[in-house]
Amino acid sequence: MTASGHSALAGSLLVLGAAALWATFGLFAKALYARGYAPLELASVRAFVGLTGIALFALRQPRALRIRTRDLPFFAFYGIIGFALFELLYFFALERMPVSVAAALLYTAPAFVLVLSRMFLAEPIDRLGVAALALLLCGVVLVTGAAHAMATGQVHVTPLAALLGLASGLTYGIYTLASKLSLRRTGPTGAVFWSFLFATAVLAIAAPPHDALLRDARSLPLLLGLGIVPTLLAYGLYLRGLTFLHATTAAMIASVEPVIAAVLGALFLAERVSADQALGVLAIVAGAALASRRERRVESEAPTIGSSSRARKRPRP
Repeated sequence: MTASGHSALAGSLLVLGAAALWATFGLFAKALYARGYAPLELASVRAFVGLTGIALFALRQPRALRIRTRDLPFFAFYGIIGFALFELLYFFALERMPVSVAAALLYTAPAFVLVLSRMFLAEPIDRLGVAALALLLCGVVLVTGAAHAMATGQVHVTPLAALLGLASGLTYGIYTLASKLSLRRTGPTGAVFWSFLFATAVLAIAAPPHDALLRDARSLPLLLGLGIVPTLLAYGLYLRGLTFLHATTAAMIASVEPVIAAVLGALFLAERVSADQALGVLAIVAGAALASRRERRVESEAPTIGSSSRARKRPRP
């Protein structure tokens, strides 16, 4: 395997690891919702615990957090729009439609990333990428159960709800694009820290995290787990994976999250997997495999496009 092939494989495995950790969010959320916690509180706790964790991790290497003053507006945009606004929009969408439909709209993100990456990162749009995207979108609709719900008329989505769902997909896409751009300014540790810092500052205004953290000592392990497993560790792996992959490829591979969530739901929540969902799993796996193949091909044809973060010099603070 070539060097570019090894890099694509490493990046794919890191993003798959992030997707697996993100998929545990439903397990934490369901347990905490049952204990009376509101979505906005959980969003605030996620950001705060994640920020605390990355700050403690960086104590042994504080230089990893140093950035240039002129990059502060970028990281403010990154954290507030790409993380805080994304979380709020997704939770608002969940209040107005079933989880299945909200998740399907959320995973329009790779389509937004494909277009935005072409505009801002000069990443190519080719037939293999479009084919992978089509498989992923179809697979997500099937796995989440949105296709069945819409076809049988079990759910009616208002224009506002649809707009919120699409907006969550757009902001999730912006997060991926901003993550890739952040790696030109600092490393993965610094990118996670500064995005979480600005997100925490905004979310704490609406829902101070200490209110939720101090409410019930028995729920504290779940709240800390929510901030560490599907937040700090997941985003850390995703940022690390982006150092090896194009933004579009990372977003596509991360779309396996609903597959992993469906498996976890079947194992731990006794949720049944339908034939439609099984077909969706196959479509997502095929789409992710195509995305990984496309990454290797693009890397071999134009390695400088996808390796800017690896070839760059670290900026001086």
